[in-house]
Amino acid sequence: MSKIYQFVHSRQEAVDSFKALFSGLPVEWLDKKTLNSGYGEKLKGKYQGSDFSAVIYFNKNNYSSKIVLEKGSQQIEQLLAEKLGQATVSSSGACKNQQSQGLVAVAQGIADTDEFAGFGVSKIQGMLISEAHIGTDESGKGDYFGPLVIAGVYVEADDLPLLQEIGVADSKMISDAKIKVVAEKLRVLAQIKYNLVLINPEKYNELYAKIANLNKLLAWGHARVMENLLQIVDCEYIIADKFGDDKFIQQALMKKGRQIKLIQTPRAEKDIAVAAASVLARDVFLTKLEELSLKYGVTIPKGCNEKVKIVAKQIAAKYGKEEMGKIAKLHFKTTQEIIDN
Repeated sequence: MSKIYQFVHSRQEAVDSFKALFSGLPVEWLDKKTLNSGYGEKLKGKYQGSDFSAVIYFNKNNYSSKIVLEKGSQQIEQLLAEKLGQATVSSSGACKNQQSQGLVAVAQGIADTDEFAGFGVSKIQGMLISEAHIGTDESGKGDYFGPLVIAGVYVEADDLPLLQEIGVADSKMISDAKIKVVAEKLRVLAQIKYNLVLINPEKYNELYAKIANLNKLLAWGHARVMENLLQIVDCEYIIADKFGDDKFIQQALMKKGRQIKLIQTPRAEKDIAVAAASVLARDVFLTKLEELSLKYGVTIPKGCNEKVKIVAKQIAAKYGKEEMGKIAKLHFKTTQEIIDN
């Protein structure tokens, strides 16, 4: 049984990065062979007296997606698991013919649903529409502390296998630790175009004082991300999670944005582009919370709960209530509770 490990690197870096996993160990490299017109690189070596062989698989975008350990001792398996995470198991023939399909076949198109009636688009597994499109999502909306972060990611159907390989999924379904890993992999993929709008608490409070409506503020942020991406990509469709009235985003878009077809749907994170945006947005949000924790010498909690209230009161007592405008969203009821105390 072959062992399969997730491994995402550019073609130029992949082989050296694989060999670097064995840095400092007595490994003898015996052979390297290109397979299947460049879709695979097979490496053979010897470690602690035992031969091993592994194939690095590449997609047509010239990024590796996985390593298949065809032969190797338990020590090799343990080493790779420590460096790359636990392997999945495949029969020896499971990877045949994958190279010609970019390693992972994009799922077949399935029938349109009423949800997208009128758009003239079809679905494929992992994408709500099969056409190239932008997906947007936000993080920090329901958190008292920290910024509001909106992200957008442009995805083509050919990108789907690689995004699935690196673990892109709805950020709410991924641990904070994995968010950081997946987000870093997303950022190094040259073909993935993305944009971020970060609204720090002070700016957020300024905008909310003017707009006085959270959904309109969200729409403004989503629209800015969409417009920014439309400056560098050419596409017809954008998918966003549905919040409030559909017209909010449409009204916030400028001339270029109003020419695209905007799909707003509940649970839009089912789409790989929206899921990727959710991961990038959440990663930045978590990083900013960590920075605030270091600055104020206390762990800044997520969400809006009793723990949040306790920390907010501690910060207000130490730095003054006016400090809350620099680190929190003041329209939350939590603010009034702090003031009352």
